[in-house]
Amino acid sequence: MPAEQIIVTREGARARIVVDGVEIPAAAIERNSVDIPVDPDEVPSVHLTLIGARVDVLNTLKEGATDGSAE
Repeated sequence: MPAEQIIVTREGARARIVVDGVEIPAAAIERNSVDIPVDPDEVPSVHLTLIGARVDVLNTLKEGATDGSAE
């Protein structure tokens, strides 16, 4: 499901990013990693690299599920 609103404010080499009213902490956004493709024929998007001291990836899909459901 897409976000309702993404606001990107450039601040030199850094960017302030707010997604649906929630700001992503500036320290989590890798410097110079924000890319905003400008193509009127594509869905608006923002590409960025997030960094963290620890990254956990949780898989909530059951084995063999292919439709995105976790039944």
